[in-house]
Parts: sequence; structure tokens; C-alpha cells
Amino acid sequence: MRQIAIKSFSITILFVLLLSGCKKILEEQPRSIYTPDFFKTEKGVLGGITSQYAHLRFIYGQPYYYNTLETGTDEYTYAQSADANFRDMDLSGVGNITAASSRSDALWGTAFSNINTASGIIENAESVGTIAASLVAEARFFRAFDYFLLVQTFGGVPLDLGAGELKFNTTANRKSVRNTVPEVYTKAIFPDLIKAVN
Repeated sequence: MRQIAIKSFSITILFVLLLSGCKKILEEQPRSIYTPDFFKTEKGVLGGITSQYAHLRFIYGQPYYYNTLETGTDEYTYAQSADANFRDMDLSGVGNITAASSRSDALWGTAFSNINTASGIIENAESVGTIAASLVAEARFFRAFDYFLLVQTFGGVPLDLGAGELKFNTTANRKSVRNTVPEVYTKAIFPDLIKAVN
């Protein structure tokens, strides 16, 4: 009886192994890594436009940048359980704003990547040929909007992200030159807004 059970179990295991063997090779299609060539397709440009709206949640969807805009105004002030971020931004003298305590990095880190995405859309949309001018205008608006937020928060900021002023950057670059406030307005913000409106 025991031998029959062992033989039955062995035969079952053998059939399972034979029938469940792989017949196809897995062909991956990564969807989490995008190359600069992606912006040369209609799907890439439209995805870039969508990301222009999605990036707003990284600025306004978390409390730190919102805190820098509201705390210390007539709206509200820090509370008993507030951490140093809220006390420092209160501007009532309770704390001191320093580079380490200010959470303006929520804007800095998000805006530049979005500016680069907008530049990629602007440069590549015409070559795709099927992208409406209104969508390119949206990218121009968001590039101007992000530069406006940056210049209002930090003063002059770089217009060259590594590939030239207002160009789509595809390589890592750790060097930058800070443009003046008037340069940011006259070279980036006003021209993009005028083209977006037209």
C-alpha cells in the first residue's frame, strides 16, 4: 500500500514538472524607465503634458511648501505641537529660517525636473507632428509658472540646466550659473507666457 502511494505521488510530481515547463521566454517591456527618445513620440509628449499637471501635487500636496506660504500670515500660526519647520517659517521671532530648516527644497527639487520636462515637450512636439499647439502652450505655461515660483522664492535661478538656456537636458550636470531675476523674467517667464497666450 505504501509503495503504491509513493509511486502515485512520484508520477504526479513527474507530470506536474513536465506539463508546467516554460515554453515562452519572457520579453520585458520596462515602463518605469523613460529615455529622452520617449519625448520624440506622440505618447511621450502627451505623457509629458500629463506630468506637468501631476507635478503640482509634489509642491502643494505636502505640508512643507504650503507651510512656507501660509505660516506667519493672518491665516494661521504655529501651534503647541509644531516642529521647527513651522516655528521657523512663522516669522514671529520664535525661530530662525536657515538653509537647513527651510523646506523650500520641496519647490527646488520638483520645479527643475518639471522645467526640463516642459523643455522636452516644447523641443520635440513639432517633430512629432500630431501634437496640438494648445498642448505646447500648456508646456510653455508650466515652464513659466515653475520659473516664476523659483524666482519668487530664491531670486535668480539657472536657466541653463546643462544643455543650454531653456534647452532639454539629457545628461547629468552638476554645474550651473545663476541668472539674475531680470534675466529669468525676460528670457524665460515673459516669452513663454506670451507664446502660450498666442
